Amino acid sequence: MKTKLGSKSIIGSLVALVVIMAVGLFILSDYMNEYPTHTHAWAEQDHYALAIGFINNDFNFFHPEAMIYNKQFPGWWKEAYDTTITSVDFPVHHYIVALMMRLFGTTSPWVFRLWTLLWGLIGLFFLFKITFALTGDWPKSTLVALVALTSPVFAYYLNGFLPSIPAFALGVIGLWFYLRFLDSESRKHFNLSIVFLTLAMLIRTTFAIELIAVLCFEVLRIFRKESTLKDKWPAVVFSFLAFVAYFLWNRHLRLQYGTLFLSELLPPDDLQDAKELLSDAYDNWAFQYFQKLQYRVFAILALLAIGMAVFQSIRKKEAHHKALSLWWLPSIYLFGCILFTIAMMQQIEHHDYYFIDTFFLPLLFLFALVLKAIPKPKGKLPTAAEYLIVGILAVPMVQQVTTSQMERRYWEQTALVSYNNYMDSDQFLDSLDISRDAKMLCLYGYAQNGPFIQMKRKGYIVMWDDEELLNNAFTWDFDYVVIENEKLRDHFDQRSTYFSQLKLMATNGQISVFTADGHSIPERTIPQ
Repeated sequence: MKTKLGSKSIIGSLVALVVIMAVGLFILSDYMNEYPTHTHAWAEQDHYALAIGFINNDFNFFHPEAMIYNKQFPGWWKEAYDTTITSVDFPVHHYIVALMMRLFGTTSPWVFRLWTLLWGLIGLFFLFKITFALTGDWPKSTLVALVALTSPVFAYYLNGFLPSIPAFALGVIGLWFYLRFLDSESRKHFNLSIVFLTLAMLIRTTFAIELIAVLCFEVLRIFRKESTLKDKWPAVVFSFLAFVAYFLWNRHLRLQYGTLFLSELLPPDDLQDAKELLSDAYDNWAFQYFQKLQYRVFAILALLAIGMAVFQSIRKKEAHHKALSLWWLPSIYLFGCILFTIAMMQQIEHHDYYFIDTFFLPLLFLFALVLKAIPKPKGKLPTAAEYLIVGILAVPMVQQVTTSQMERRYWEQTALVSYNNYMDSDQFLDSLDISRDAKMLCLYGYAQNGPFIQMKRKGYIVMWDDEELLNNAFTWDFDYVVIENEKLRDHFDQRSTYFSQLKLMATNGQISVFTADGHSIPERTIPQ
């Protein structure tokens, strides 16, 4: 199982790093300070709010909070809590982003995006190192990193707000150290691998699949007497205890304060439901996971690798004992991803980033193994041809992913409408002498934390017209009601009973602020 980890080239690594950074910045430079208002703006705004929450709570790490008092779970926004504390996977990245925001003196989106982008690029660089460790080939290693970088879904979240990208990077680093352990049998490398894999799991629970896959692979090696249990169990016990400890604490937060985040399994109802969900996921995301060109490259290279493997097996009939094949590792990993997909199938139809959390890394590792099975070209001319092929493939991949980034920003406009209406709302509320500690009841705003991030105030959210939710909301301890003018006009006639309890305080043409002191609003005075 010896890899080419002994082959070192500082210049080659630096060139690869520069290429990865240059392509990444080229794709994303226009979006580095963009407020999350497009695909999955809801989830991104929730994580954005958590970073701001650490500033608001004086950096109390173990009590993360967002901006809303009525959490989605367990009451589907119909139950209000006394605090905005929420359960969430280990929020170390949100915490560091909050520290950076304090350091830079701004909560602008670019701070969060920069941190996520740095981690994403680090992950891609280690993916390059993994492939080079396997193949000893610079063009092949660069190709794997470029394929990952130009995956439309990965590129979209590469400078975003979700923990999927940092978790992916930690998972790649953990895999790198595990390969180094396989090469050296060094206890230090095994321990470092477990540490990084554990961190990935803590900040994104789905990366437990990778950790379990690595441990299963190591158990197989122990059974085959290629390795021993000696010196490994302390790191594994540490990982288990860290996971259990935070799981129990997170459970306490969820039960005590509610949560913004899903914490239950959602399998399909039956086989027919599974077929429909998978079909919808394919229609929505198949060519967002990877590009059509990339699928074709995978297929061609896989067929070439299989052909070469068959030829070599016929030509070389080795009888001596072989080490456990590395192909087992991604196979176990993918099996775990399939089980997770079954357990959460109702989510994959709408959540493209689940792919980054599950199948993305093992498929990239499989791609690296496929390239390993194809012999490295010898001689300057074949090597130059290999570089040329990678360059030719890179151009359309970069062009396509750049186009996909623009297209994604036209798919979802709901959050963008609210964002535009609440622009500079913090200054508007300041001008009305409304305290930063005032509790705002936001009617028909979207998504749940977004308007409050912009208002720089906490409160209660009613995102859509639900009579039970409205009944509950008007009993909560709010100080002011805020609503976008166009949505007030849209809902006034149907919900006049509620608006009759309010008195218009002021409007800036985009949003209106009301107090709840029992005065009615004549229809002619509705803000236009």
